[in-house]
Amino acid sequence: MPRLPEGFEFLPVKHSVNIKKERDNKEQYMDLLLETDPSKEMINKYLSDGELFVLTYNDEPICVAVVTKINNDTVELKNIVTKENYRGKGYAKKMIKYLVDNYKTRYNKMLVGTTENNIPFYVKQGFDKYEKTVKNFFVDNYAEKIYDGNIQCANMYYYSKELKKVER
Repeated sequence: MPRLPEGFEFLPVKHSVNIKKERDNKEQYMDLLLETDPSKEMINKYLSDGELFVLTYNDEPICVAVVTKINNDTVELKNIVTKENYRGKGYAKKMIKYLVDNYKTRYNKMLVGTTENNIPFYVKQGFDKYEKTVKNFFVDNYAEKIYDGNIQCANMYYYSKELKKVER
């Protein structure tokens, strides 16, 4: 092992990851939310009713999620997005775990509506119960064609995750 000059030492690098609920100025995250939902109108609908959560890494917002209340039993994850250069590093998984922990004391189930390409990701996060398919959701609700990779999106697939453990 190479020796360091006298007076120098290796220090562990501390990276600060923090998640908080954003109550004000939700619109400041619009550009990031638009990366997964290209309609400001649709985002504004669920942003006004929903709770916005922001994951920061060294004080930089890198992952945001919006959750809305469906009823007294169920909430829906409406949008989750990680900045492009931070994708594939587990931040969305960390956000989902935080959201589940946050909502499991008040709700029994969390829904997510997604495109076909993203089903495996959500199933790995525990959204393993198929609920329904809304045929032509993306065709009927968006003026422009929506693509996930090179696949045009048509249907919205809903999956759910139980938030409370069932006692037996």
